[in-house]
Amino acid sequence: MNRLSFYFAVIVLININFLTNINAEEKILEYGEITGKVIDVSTGESLPGVNLIIEHTTVGAASNIDGSFKIGKVPTGKITVTASLVGYRTESFDITLNADQIVELNFELREGIFEMGSVVITGTGTPHLYEDMPVKTEIIPQKVIQQTQSVNLACALNFQTGVRVENDCQNCNFTQVKILGFDGKYTQILIDGDPVISSLGGVYGLEHFPNEMIEQLEIVKGGGSALYGGGAVAGTINMITRRPAFNKAQFSYTGHSLDGQMDHKIGGFAEIVSNNGKSGAYIFGSTRKRNSYDHNGDGFSELGTLSNATFGINWYYRALENSELAISFHKIHEDRRGGNDFNLPVHEADVSEWLDHVRWGGKIRWEQRLSALLDYKVYYAFSLIERKSYFGGLGGNTPEDKLEALNFYGKTNNPMYVTGMQTNYRLENQLITAGIQYSEDKLEDNTVSNEVYHIDHNFTNFGAFIQDNFHFGEHNDLEIIIGARIDKHSELNSTIISPRINIKYAFHNGIKLRAGYTTGFKAPQIYNEDLHIGGLSGDQKTIKNSKSLKEERSKSYNMGFEYQEFVGDVALLIGFTGFYTKLDDAFATRYLRSEGNLDVWERYNSNSATVMGGELDLGIKPTNDLEIRGGIVLMDNEYEEADPDFNTKKFLRTPNSFGYLRASYEAAKSLNFFLGARFTGDAEVPHEITVEGSEDPLLILEQSNGYLEFDLGMAYKIPFLQNLDTILSLGIKNITNEYQDNLDTGAERDPAYVYGPSLPRSIYFGLSTSF
Repeated sequence: MNRLSFYFAVIVLININFLTNINAEEKILEYGEITGKVIDVSTGESLPGVNLIIEHTTVGAASNIDGSFKIGKVPTGKITVTASLVGYRTESFDITLNADQIVELNFELREGIFEMGSVVITGTGTPHLYEDMPVKTEIIPQKVIQQTQSVNLACALNFQTGVRVENDCQNCNFTQVKILGFDGKYTQILIDGDPVISSLGGVYGLEHFPNEMIEQLEIVKGGGSALYGGGAVAGTINMITRRPAFNKAQFSYTGHSLDGQMDHKIGGFAEIVSNNGKSGAYIFGSTRKRNSYDHNGDGFSELGTLSNATFGINWYYRALENSELAISFHKIHEDRRGGNDFNLPVHEADVSEWLDHVRWGGKIRWEQRLSALLDYKVYYAFSLIERKSYFGGLGGNTPEDKLEALNFYGKTNNPMYVTGMQTNYRLENQLITAGIQYSEDKLEDNTVSNEVYHIDHNFTNFGAFIQDNFHFGEHNDLEIIIGARIDKHSELNSTIISPRINIKYAFHNGIKLRAGYTTGFKAPQIYNEDLHIGGLSGDQKTIKNSKSLKEERSKSYNMGFEYQEFVGDVALLIGFTGFYTKLDDAFATRYLRSEGNLDVWERYNSNSATVMGGELDLGIKPTNDLEIRGGIVLMDNEYEEADPDFNTKKFLRTPNSFGYLRASYEAAKSLNFFLGARFTGDAEVPHEITVEGSEDPLLILEQSNGYLEFDLGMAYKIPFLQNLDTILSLGIKNITNEYQDNLDTGAERDPAYVYGPSLPRSIYFGLSTSF
C-alpha cells in the first residue's frame, strides 16, 4: 500500500504543477483561427460531421450541416490540420499559423474503406485517427451495424476478425463474447471508456443494449490492464454511445421470422442541437418481443421468449469556451424465459429458466481544455441492476415436489459505480496522460436454493495510471507508448502493477509496423458464469471459489503490419498480426459434488495457459459502390495441465480457426445489397449426461462440427417525400440453415451442450423513416 500511495502522490503533484502553471502558459501562447469547408471529391456535396483536428493537440471542431467549420484558439507555429470522416480517406494540410491570423482551408475527401477516417480512443485513452493509432484498434462503425441488421450489441460483434459471440445455454440463451479464444470473463466491456458492466451485467448484457444506443464499437486485443485495470486480459470492447450531431429523428421496425416464430423490434431516436452548437440532446428508445423457438420439436426451447424495453438520453452543454458538461442516462428492462410449458407459471414447468432484469445506468462528465497543451476530465458513472430469477423445475408431481420447486426463485441486486479523473499534457513531441480511478461493485445474490451459497460481497478497486506517448521523425513516423497502472483490489493483499509498451512505425508508402507488450490481471471474485445457475434436469449449478484462489496474470505480445492506402483508384487494406498470450495461475473449474438438487463446482488456479496464432485482415474497395472486407484467425490454445473432468488441455468450446467475409454493393443511389459469411471451425465441447440412479452426471467430451453461414440482404430507399428518408430492408440470415443437429432433448437434457450458430435460418423485414 505504501507503493500505491507513492504513485498516487506523484500523479497528484504532477497535476497540481500543470494546473498552477497554466495561467503562465496562456500568457506565453499566441493563437490564430482556421475556417473552411469540406466536400466529397466525387459528388461535390457538402460533408457534415467531419472531424477537423490540429494534430497532437485536443484542438478541433466538426463541420456543420453545410460542410463549413471554424477552429478557434489554434496555437501558432507549424501545425498539421487533418480532416477525417468515417468511410473517407483522411486529408491534411501543413501550414504555418501566425498570431491573430485567420487561414481558410478547404478539404476534398475521397471515399475509402469503411474504417478509414474514424476517430478512436480505446487503445491509448486519447483520440487518434484509426489509421494512425499506435495500438492496433479495430472498429465496427454504425454503417456496418445497419447493414448487418444488428438489433443489439451481441449481433453487432458477429463480423469482426478474432471475435466470436456464442450462445451457451439452450434455456436462457446466456451469451458471451470471446476474443482470440478466451472466455467472456477475460474481456473488459466498457461504455464510453468506463468499466460499468459488472459480472452480473455481463451474463445477459450483450443483448441488453440496443443498436439505437451504439455509435461505434472499438476493439483492442491483448492485455489492457495498464489503462483499464483488472479484467482486460483477452482484450477490451468499448461501446461508444451515440450523441447529438444534427437535428434529426428516426423510427424503425425490424421483424425476424424463425420458422414462423417472430422476433419484433421497434426503435427510434431524436437528436437536436442548438443553433450555436453549445448544447444538444439525443433521446432513444426501443422495444423488442421474441417468441420461443423449438428446433427439434421436443417441447423445450432452443431460444426462449424475450421482451426488452429501453429508454435513454445523452445530453451535453458547453458552458465555457473549450469545455463540456455531458450527462447520459438509460433504463433497460428485459424479461426472458426458456424451458417448456410457457403457458404455466415458471415453478410449474418441468424446466424453467426465467430472468427479469432492470438496469439503470448513466454518467456525468466534465471536461475542459485549459490550453492547447493541457486538458482534463472528471467523471462519475454508475449502473444499478435488479434481477429476479428462477432456475429449476418440477422434480415430480407430488405435493412435496411442487413445494420444493418454489425454492428456486431468486433475487439479485448489483449497484456499481466508477469515478475518476484524467489529464493529458503535451510537451513538444510527447503526450503525457495520467489519471486515477476508483470503483465499487456490490453484489447481493440469493439465486441458489441453498443459503450456504448466497452472496453478499462488496468489491472495490483503486487504480492510478500514467502513460507517455512519444513521437519522432519529421512526419512523426515513429511512435512509442510506455505506461503502467497500479491497482489495489479488495480481494488482493498486495498491489498489482501492469506495464505496457507499444511501438508503431509508419513508412511513407502506406505500410505501418506495430508491436506491443501488454499485461492484464483478474482478481479472484464473482464472475459471469457464477451467476448463471442452469443445470441438468432442472437442477441448479453453482461455482464457488477455492479458498486458496489467487489472481491470474497475463502477458501478451503482438507484432504485425498493415497496409492501408489507395492503389490507383482502389482502396486497399492488408494486415497481419501475430499474437501470443500467456496466462499464469489460470482459473479452471472442476466438479466437486451434488447436494440434493444442486451441483457444486469449484474454481481453482491451474498452472498456466497459452494462446498463440495469427490473424489476417483484408479489405478492398475497387469502386465507390463496392466494398469487400474479411478476416480469418488461425490459433492454438491450451492449458499446461489437462482438465481433470474432461482430460484435455484444449480450451473448451474454442475452435482453432474462424473468420468472416462481408460485401456491400450500391447498385444505385437508392439500392444497396449486402452479403455476409461466417466460418467456425470444430471444437471440443463438454457434455453432461444424467445417469439414472446416480447423483453424479457422466462427463464426456464431444467434437463439434465446423459451420459456414451465409447472410443476404438488400436495402431500398423509397422515393416517398422530399424531406422524408424511408428505407425498406429485406433479407435472409443463415441461408443454408446451419444449426446443431445433435441437441439433447427433453427435461433431462444438458442445456449447456450447445454450439455453432445461435440462430437458425431467419427471414427479416425492416422499415425505417428519418426526417
